[in-house]
Amino acid sequence: MPDKTRFAALASLLVAGLLGCGAKGPPDHDDVQGALDDFFEHQNDRGGVRINLGSAGGFKDVRFDIRLHDAVVHRCTGKDRVYVCDITYRASFPPVKDEPERIRTQATLFDGPGGWRLIE
Repeated sequence: MPDKTRFAALASLLVAGLLGCGAKGPPDHDDVQGALDDFFEHQNDRGGVRINLGSAGGFKDVRFDIRLHDAVVHRCTGKDRVYVCDITYRASFPPVKDEPERIRTQATLFDGPGGWRLIE
């Protein structure tokens, strides 16, 4: 009987360890940087961002891509693979603005089957 009990305890620990492997907690810097890269790449693939500079009957659409330079994660809160993170990132918007701009924001990230994704 003690051998069965010992085996059951070891099996329970093994299963708990394997199940816990997927729950890795909040995203780290690389996770956030990758999610932002993927998000901006998707936006750029959809034609970038268009702004209308129309006035008094004269309209001009300007298209620009978003270029991520770096990101800093200040903190993330959440659970169950969904976190809201306070981040600062530097991005440029050629041809509108080639010089990187520092932007502080909150981003919601989800840890899904394809890795961390930014939720719009």
